[in-house]
Amino acid sequence: QRKPIDHFNKRPETMASEKKETPPKRTEMEGMIANANKVLANALDPKNEGVPRDLFENCAAIALLTTVETGFFVSISGGTGVILARDKSTGKWSPPSACGMGGMGFGFIFGAAAKDIMVLLMDDKAVQAFTGDNQIKLGGEIGLAVGPIGREVEGAFNASGEGITSTLTYTYSKGAFVSAGLEGQVIKSRAKENEKFYGQPATAQEILTKGAVTPPEGKGIEDLHKKLDMLRKGETMEPEE
Repeated sequence: QRKPIDHFNKRPETMASEKKETPPKRTEMEGMIANANKVLANALDPKNEGVPRDLFENCAAIALLTTVETGFFVSISGGTGVILARDKSTGKWSPPSACGMGGMGFGFIFGAAAKDIMVLLMDDKAVQAFTGDNQIKLGGEIGLAVGPIGREVEGAFNASGEGITSTLTYTYSKGAFVSAGLEGQVIKSRAKENEKFYGQPATAQEILTKGAVTPPEGKGIEDLHKKLDMLRKGETMEPEE
């Protein structure tokens, strides 16, 4: 005869192990990495037209953000995300650096609308602007343009990245990637979140270009790098169920 389970006299560690793991908060680094992986998974989905592969081959960095927009007539948006830089000599991607985005616009928005955003930074000047200590305004300090759609579309620039606006923007909306205008949005690095995640103080530029931190394992960073390399090769991947 089976003994009844005594829930009252269980060891605390046993009870804790039975609880479901709480997903990371969207505003914390692990949550932002999870959201970034979701954005890249959507970009890899063969049902979507996707983003030209040569942009991933030639970009200096990529920002992956999730924003929430609320309001009526005057809309206010805020979001968080990560930036990863690409070493043009080796093709390898850096650990992620946390960033935040916010802005104000005009339009009729009922409730809250969430959007996934991808920003391709095509030169070092754009990367420096995105990762500086001060906030920057998109469309102001750096050039901004909507990006072309289609995996095999050739970008209008040479291998050095010249001949194209320094920043290209996309949003994932209604099951498809579309070009997106982000003029007026403000971007700023999140130094405290970086320090909390890596366990040491480091500027965004040190994380992205100086190898100042060692990325922890099992936090989704390896998946980010794998997906970015697949996009660079023009590969696709069916979304996980």
